[in-house]
Amino acid sequence: MRAVILGSGGAFPTSRRMLPATALLREGEMFIFDCGEGTQLQLAKSRLGWARLRAVFISHLHGDHVIGLAGLLMTMSMGERTEPLEIWGPPGIKGYVAENRRYLNFGVSYPLEVKETGGGVLRDAPDYRIEAIPVKHRVFTLGFRLVEKPRPGRFDLGKARALKIPAGPLFKRLQSGKPVTLESGARILPEDVLGPPRPGRKVVYLVDTRPFPEAVEFAREADLLIYDGMFDDEMTADAARRGHSSSRQAAQLARDAGVKKLVLVHVSPRYQRVSGLVAQAREVFPTARVARDLDVFEVPFRDEEGRGGRE
Repeated sequence: MRAVILGSGGAFPTSRRMLPATALLREGEMFIFDCGEGTQLQLAKSRLGWARLRAVFISHLHGDHVIGLAGLLMTMSMGERTEPLEIWGPPGIKGYVAENRRYLNFGVSYPLEVKETGGGVLRDAPDYRIEAIPVKHRVFTLGFRLVEKPRPGRFDLGKARALKIPAGPLFKRLQSGKPVTLESGARILPEDVLGPPRPGRKVVYLVDTRPFPEAVEFAREADLLIYDGMFDDEMTADAARRGHSSSRQAAQLARDAGVKKLVLVHVSPRYQRVSGLVAQAREVFPTARVARDLDVFEVPFRDEEGRGGRE
């Protein structure tokens, strides 16, 4: 699993930062969180394309988070996409998409389902779920997280041999958590050869929000937290008034939530250099990063860290 920051800026695009959009790729599927201006261009630059795209999640209807959606939908249709696509967002997203299609006069070549939500479980797949929570912004806004379900424990080859299980398909079936029956008639359960269940990964996307207690719990023990870091300490009061966070506040939330990796996005265009934002965040969370456009952040399983990957 990896996150690609398609747009790391906020308010309006600059020569260095496009508007908010993050792609999350997991096991052959791709999800996009927010769709700021230029998202389709950033997908092309990153060579991600859109064939794997299954759903787009819009946090709120401020233009810098949604204005790229119509262009993305049009481009995929012109590219003769046929795979279904879901769009999730706050109340009003259905009307937004419908009016764009009406005034821009474009159809889609693929099944498109637009869904409004106030929070809760949005997608519940066999091995992961995607959830939403209302956050604290000036308008109704959602934060999102992808949570993988626990994985089976590690396969104990010694125990398998002791139980005289032949190598091959039966090993794979047990590793997937299913029982098997041997030719002798003995029934072997997965727990006979597997260690304790291992936790899945968690990626949290909270942008355009002030810090609030529920956000800490929502981000609890996330492997990757992508969070609003729009301002520095001097702008803390202004951040609160506008429904944003400072980089230090983001770091405090990440620390309190026990997050493993913190990446700051939605950087104000006032900051041509982000060294101050980074320094203030790292006083609290030493490994905090301020993302650049097209940065890639790998999300390994915690028991497989150090085995490669890129960032």
